[in-house]
Amino acid sequence: MTNRSRYITYMIAVAFAAGSLSSCKKWLAVDPQTVVKEEKQFANQQGFAEALTGAYMKIGTDSLYGRHTSFGTLDVLAQYYENKTSTNNVYGQTARYNYLNEGLNATENTRANINNIWAGMYNAIALSNYILQNVDNGAIKGNAYNIIKGEAIGLRAFLHFDLLRMFAPAYLDGANAGKPAIPFLDQFTVVPQQKKTVGEIINRCEAELLQAQQLLSVHTEIDQIAANQGSTSLDLFLMYRQNHLNYWAVKATLARLYLYKGDKAKALQFAKEVIDSKKFGFVTTAELNTDPTHINSDLTFTKEHIFSIYVSGLKTNADNYFKQTGISVEVADLFSTRAKLDALYETTVTGYGSDYRRVDLGRLWTQVTTAVVYSKKYLVENLTNVKQRLVPNLRLSEMYLIAAEAAPSSTEGVGYLNTLRAARLLPALDAAITPANLDNEIMKEFRKEMYGEGQAFFFYKRRNTLNIPDGVGNPMSEAKYVFPFPLAEIQFGK
Repeated sequence: MTNRSRYITYMIAVAFAAGSLSSCKKWLAVDPQTVVKEEKQFANQQGFAEALTGAYMKIGTDSLYGRHTSFGTLDVLAQYYENKTSTNNVYGQTARYNYLNEGLNATENTRANINNIWAGMYNAIALSNYILQNVDNGAIKGNAYNIIKGEAIGLRAFLHFDLLRMFAPAYLDGANAGKPAIPFLDQFTVVPQQKKTVGEIINRCEAELLQAQQLLSVHTEIDQIAANQGSTSLDLFLMYRQNHLNYWAVKATLARLYLYKGDKAKALQFAKEVIDSKKFGFVTTAELNTDPTHINSDLTFTKEHIFSIYVSGLKTNADNYFKQTGISVEVADLFSTRAKLDALYETTVTGYGSDYRRVDLGRLWTQVTTAVVYSKKYLVENLTNVKQRLVPNLRLSEMYLIAAEAAPSSTEGVGYLNTLRAARLLPALDAAITPANLDNEIMKEFRKEMYGEGQAFFFYKRRNTLNIPDGVGNPMSEAKYVFPFPLAEIQFGK
């Protein structure tokens, strides 16, 4: 059995996770038999590690970061893809922010997808709470206790923050702080919880992330994913730290949260701490394997991953949504056009010809026709290559973009942006750039960087963007930026 196979083996009872997403009471139900399982599950460190692995595997499913909250629904909302001209498919309805539409397909429609995101997120939160309910039982001690408790608390905050960014109004420097948001689940319970305000959720996430940071400070090393086989650690518990909400991932989440809150000083502080750690580096052109067989390719730039999610079924999704062979285009495919991608990567601008993210350089894209271009980001051609089954959520490039936006002057900000641009082989911007121009350049680089990663929609929402580039649902409004609660869970937020 490989290290990765051992790593993803977990014993947590599926009664907490599978086949019960329609009602919070169902997936939180506890009976006497479950209590017995719980005692056995958390009798030792291995049981806690396996339960935590169960939570990570949950967030790697299609409902969450395995598709919908990465390259799927969220990037359709960010208007990255082309199959939105018709309103007769799920992408057309989603791209127009018709969140209540459920008439196209019984299982794959905008309403169902959003319901599944909500249920999946709270299910994963419940798993975190299940761990935290037992973490003080004396079965684990020392660094293992700090790491397990820190990850569970950090993951709970991380997931609540993403739920907030989807199901509540943007914070907007406090303008919406008092508006109703979502419940904050901090107990493994069947009792429905009251909705908190936007400000309350932000403050609670902040407090828990700071607590997680303190707990995780006992282990700050990153076990870099090596070659095709992955982890270099001999300690099963410390393998694949980039696939855990590790110490640096917590700091990166805090940087993201503080920028969302409008606290630029703290956003800059935490972004710089991640940058200055030197634990992560930019991919180089020499490291971008261009072998047409893609046996060793690493097209998500794993050395830049601060936190990425292992998706066991990524090959199936990549084959289904990002076709690399053939000329037929299915309604389910996710593609763009050569003209729009050339505009995105500014191919007509002098000095931009070396940017290895461009379509014409062939590393990251497959052009079927000029009207159909697929991303290779999630191409899986080697099932033994761990790097090809990871979906990034926090990357080094985002820390530079946060630092550029949060810097106290445009001169300092453009310095961070130019570091990122240099890594992508782009010329430096003038140090005397105006704040408005810097802001525009940050947006352009964010759009280039985050294709297929689910972050661009949040970027537009945080800035209250009125017209999203290439959008078919413009102009934007608060209603278009806020997902509706699932009907079956309305009582959950009362």
